[in-house]
Amino acid sequence: MPTKIVYGLNELENIDRYIDGRKTLLITSQGFVKRGLVDKIKSFTDDIVYVVSSIKSHPEFKDLEKIYDEIRDINFELILAVGGGSVIDSAKYFIYQNDKKDISLISVPTTAGTSSEITPWATIWDMDAKKKYSIEDKRLFSEVAIYDATITLSVSIEITIQTGLDTLSHALESIWNKNANEITVNYATKSAKLIMQNLENLVNDLDNLTYRDNIMKASMYAGLAFSNTKTAIAHAMSYYITTHKNIPHGIACSFTLPMLIDNVIGKYDFIDKALIEIFGELSSNKLQKLLNNLSINTNFKDYGVTKEDVLKNINLDRLGNSLIQDITIFE
Repeated sequence: MPTKIVYGLNELENIDRYIDGRKTLLITSQGFVKRGLVDKIKSFTDDIVYVVSSIKSHPEFKDLEKIYDEIRDINFELILAVGGGSVIDSAKYFIYQNDKKDISLISVPTTAGTSSEITPWATIWDMDAKKKYSIEDKRLFSEVAIYDATITLSVSIEITIQTGLDTLSHALESIWNKNANEITVNYATKSAKLIMQNLENLVNDLDNLTYRDNIMKASMYAGLAFSNTKTAIAHAMSYYITTHKNIPHGIACSFTLPMLIDNVIGKYDFIDKALIEIFGELSSNKLQKLLNNLSINTNFKDYGVTKEDVLKNINLDRLGNSLIQDITIFE
């Protein structure tokens, strides 16, 4: 994992050090323009040559192609992606499409969830065709990932919950995973513990920087785990639910986690050990309670799908990573 990790409060103020004089394309979303973050970044560096601020949630090919045509002939050496996973994934798509020159990427996540800033892949959606696509290339590793929890203070309660649960799914999915090892399980366990200890507290106190920082740290740890393992069965089921029922990704990939825990308990010693470390017991009860307190339903029917729907449309690539294969027993 070649990315340089920079972690600390107000680290964004040092962005000029990492840009290092290179002509920079800033990629972000409209919300950050309104909040004044673009102007703030420009006050930290003189190397921004162009700004793209039209990135939407769940980036789609048709929108990204229009933006790529807009930036194709701009002379830049570096993309600075400041935003959530959708912004960072969009920046990666532009790098993936560019075959004329090498473009470096600096990622500054403003949500704590996708960990795209330290993985070599990106998710692109086609909602018309109701499909999700992944792109993977070593060029998609960020040169630098800057974690600054102060930027997450304005994140809404809905996005805080969705991204926090996405982090938890990444962590747990990298544990019940055929590609897991002692190091990835260690990172994943650290991540999941932080989510269980801090997410509900943060939801009840959104301006608490300590909770924000702990959730961001959890996202980073999860990224270090699943950047090596990839995701597994929960994600394999989630893509259909997102594309066909418009359920946000972080919810679609996490509401099945208690069922998966119940399914895997007692089957693998290393998983049982990790679950005890995370939850203090071999049970999904604490996670079920957390989801209940966050008003997250945990049955397929609550999302307008059946087990049969999900089975017919499951992503076989992600399922192939999983030590859990059978979802027919789920209630």
